[in-house]
Amino acid sequence: MTDDQVTDDAKPTDPNNQAQQIWQSQPVEDIKMSADVIRQRAGRFERKISRRNLRESITSLLVIVVFCYFFATAPGILFRVTWTLFIAGMIWIIIQLRLKGTPKTMPAAMGNSSSVEFFRAELERQRDLVKSVWLWYLAPMVPGYFALNLACIVISPRPPRWGSLALIDLIFVAVFLGVWMLNQRAARCLQRTIDELNAS
Repeated sequence: MTDDQVTDDAKPTDPNNQAQQIWQSQPVEDIKMSADVIRQRAGRFERKISRRNLRESITSLLVIVVFCYFFATAPGILFRVTWTLFIAGMIWIIIQLRLKGTPKTMPAAMGNSSSVEFFRAELERQRDLVKSVWLWYLAPMVPGYFALNLACIVISPRPPRWGSLALIDLIFVAVFLGVWMLNQRAARCLQRTIDELNAS
């Protein structure tokens, strides 16, 4: 036995290298969700969005009916313009909800990766929709809101009547702010779901 052989045999085992080999030899756990699980989650999400759209559409139609009554009984042209603007805004909301918010059904033949991409795209589309609620849901009501203020000031120019107008304005602002905050919260919830999907 040579001196080199003695040196090699006496060399201690590197504990770090041994730990690395043990770690690398462990079986890798597959944590990806199956296509069936993704399809089930996408189906539940589609039904949830469909119910939301139906609820919003029915509510908007009922509001339009009320505004039509206000239009028919309006005391002057300014109030008729006001309710016309409100009706146009509600119709715009229904159209935008139909065009941008209608959920898509996942094709049955999709594989795992394709189903994940489909579900992620649907989540992102709905997130962007509720996140931009001010543009397509609240902003269309602003012209009617200003027209109502103008009509009230012209028809009832006396300052004692302005207290009621200020109360109406506060209600409008509170409703607008509440709708915006609820939709921003919904956008954050959707983003958490997207993050969970990306991490799976």
